[in-house]
Amino acid sequence: MEPFQLDIRSKQDTIILSQGDLLLDNVTDSIGVLIERIRRISIEDDDIYVWRVFWSSKDVISDFILPNDKHSGQMTYLEEEGLKISIIIDYYELIKR
Repeated sequence: MEPFQLDIRSKQDTIILSQGDLLLDNVTDSIGVLIERIRRISIEDDDIYVWRVFWSSKDVISDFILPNDKHSGQMTYLEEEGLKISIIIDYYELIKR
């Protein structure tokens, strides 16, 4: 196994996600709120966890008047391991509640 892969795995283990944490999307300038952690059961593979995230623009007031962002006012689902990798590579910034 590559040393880089081991480093990613160890960093993933240090990230603790909780309901109410914020995600800042550094690409679209959106803000996401972690709403709920959902367990998906798989008979063939390991179980995975998915986070339900509500997205809004940084200017929350404008979302109610003129939604202008691809994420704006949307509920999405993000797989936990992928979300943690996105945080490690700075695609998302995690702000603990």
